[in-house]
Amino acid sequence: MNTVRFTVGLLVGLALSMPTLAAPAGSTRAPLFSGSGGALELDARIGGETVRLLLDTGAGMVTISSDLFRRLERHGGVTHLREVGVRLADGRIRQMSVYRLPALSVSGCDLGAVEAIVVPGEGRNLLGMNALAQAAPLTLNLAPSPNLVLGGCSHSTVAPGASSDFTPVAFAASPLR
Repeated sequence: MNTVRFTVGLLVGLALSMPTLAAPAGSTRAPLFSGSGGALELDARIGGETVRLLLDTGAGMVTISSDLFRRLERHGGVTHLREVGVRLADGRIRQMSVYRLPALSVSGCDLGAVEAIVVPGEGRNLLGMNALAQAAPLTLNLAPSPNLVLGGCSHSTVAPGASSDFTPVAFAASPLR
């Protein structure tokens, strides 16, 4: 037990003492915020709307509430693609609509048009793997301040609150193929 505590303490200490490195060209650092239950959230722009999204690597697709969808429709450029069966957290399968959203950007990292599932009501909006894969490689940093480095930003502009430096701490993900 003492060995485990020492190892974890050593790893956390090393992570916190790592020097800040310059981010690779074309990458952007997006600040992360603690949401309900400690979930990580970030700010994004979707088709002219500024929104807070839950960072959800377990979601295969971007998921938005019908309330946000109605606001996006007013800006135009939203296209219905298909209906899909979605398995909910409680195991039920429900039919939902998939739309192409005109543009998604995170801290100035332009991810372009993305597909999104629209769920009824005011639920949480999720940043799923279909969008995250477009910005890979990714680096999640938990210290000293939580942020997500989006490494595949070929059309990146540094937005307010964003930065081009980072401290690699947690994990890296690559595009799904």
